[in-house]
Amino acid sequence: MKKKLVINIYFAENDNVAILKNNGWVSYFRKFLMMTLRQTSDVAFQTELVSDQEKEPIAAGDINIAILSQNFITSGICLDRIEQLFNSENSSNSTHRIFTVFKTPLEYTQVPEKLKPLTKYALYGKNDGAEHNFIDFFSIEAQKNYWMKMVDLCFDIYETMLSIHSVEEDRLPEVYKRKAVYLSETGQDLAGARNIIKRELTRHGYEVYPKSNLPHDYQNLKNRIATDLSNCQFSLHMVGSSYGYIPDGIDISVPDLQNEMAAERAREKPIEINRLIWISPSLSFASEKQKTFIHHLKRDEMASSGAEILQTSLEDFKNTLWEELLDEGLNKKLRQAKSLEHESKPTIYFVYDLIDDEKVKPIIASLAGFNIKIITPSHKGDLMERRNHHIDALKQMDAAIVFQGLVNEQWVHMKLLDLLKAPGFGRYKPVLGKLFLTTNPNAIDEGYQTRYEVTLDNSQTFQKLEQFIKQIKDAYAKAQSLIEQ
Repeated sequence: MKKKLVINIYFAENDNVAILKNNGWVSYFRKFLMMTLRQTSDVAFQTELVSDQEKEPIAAGDINIAILSQNFITSGICLDRIEQLFNSENSSNSTHRIFTVFKTPLEYTQVPEKLKPLTKYALYGKNDGAEHNFIDFFSIEAQKNYWMKMVDLCFDIYETMLSIHSVEEDRLPEVYKRKAVYLSETGQDLAGARNIIKRELTRHGYEVYPKSNLPHDYQNLKNRIATDLSNCQFSLHMVGSSYGYIPDGIDISVPDLQNEMAAERAREKPIEINRLIWISPSLSFASEKQKTFIHHLKRDEMASSGAEILQTSLEDFKNTLWEELLDEGLNKKLRQAKSLEHESKPTIYFVYDLIDDEKVKPIIASLAGFNIKIITPSHKGDLMERRNHHIDALKQMDAAIVFQGLVNEQWVHMKLLDLLKAPGFGRYKPVLGKLFLTTNPNAIDEGYQTRYEVTLDNSQTFQKLEQFIKQIKDAYAKAQSLIEQ
């Protein structure tokens, strides 16, 4: 039987002053971390809060999270515990077991030296350039920042959980047998788009390199890039208006260097790596140096060795990427079968959690007479199998219904967010409609409609359901008639 993993959360007590319902920021972080991890992972775990007010020695956890802030870096106890983590048996050869969450922004020089190479999960917001801590954790801004980073953190922790158990069982976890993608750094203008691409690659089971922050000095940087590229079968380069960070010791940016080294690897071992370069069509504010770099990519065969170059919209680029990486095996067979079959009825994806299985059965049964095709989530197999089934359903569906009975709010937000992002998964047709059915009488219509572009029905008998189905059927019939013309 696999042991229950311990996740220690290290923090300064001053960062956990009560903000809502007598709970502090760190307490809410722990609550949301547990909620999201349980949806992400089926590995047993427990969390422990380790405050700098706790004077006794604390054993390192299997996984350790440091909540970085001004209070943390001025706490001698917090800093001592970081040193102890790197000297512990669990972490001596496994820095991937330590995660850094930034409650507030810090200068690079303020970050403890041993934490600098680790991936940064910034859980603070920005308004008009000014950083702030979240108090309303379900605001629109929090959805775009706090929760996105929380999901990233949980997926990365999940990979670490698999790695820990695989070491104990002396086997390689399935997730690490999948293909690896080198995702080049970008300028600031494409940082958000890069994060989205990275997130979706990870959720599809791909390893994404670089796995941690890159060194700032040239020689170590070059060595890291070379090592990471040697592990990858695909390199992806996104080029916008910003040239990117130029490290000490060279006069070109990190993205420029990464492309140069990926091109060199493609020339030396063309069978082992494929490359895709996307250039943004919006380059009005590109610097002269960036314009030169882009010209170089387009005109110099050495710079574009082994690469396909696209200059399209971001959505078209995403579709091309998913076709390159993801449209294989079952996905391809499903799409080919669908193209050969004349669908006379719309496909509706009925999304629900296993905890609501009994509540959903009579609702699905009531739709039997409407001449529609209903697909449901898979609740079998491992996380990646379930996630890939979910992505396939998002591609196939014409409309979606999300159901909430006993399942928590965070699950709802994650599923509605997936529906919002469905076009980015490589869909070839528009979503005709989205309906959210909930037994929660306090759900606010305007909030869900504004954030997720979904219709809410929290009536006891789900009065909007039948009308929604009829609207989808009418819209589907109209779309089919246009295709046939």
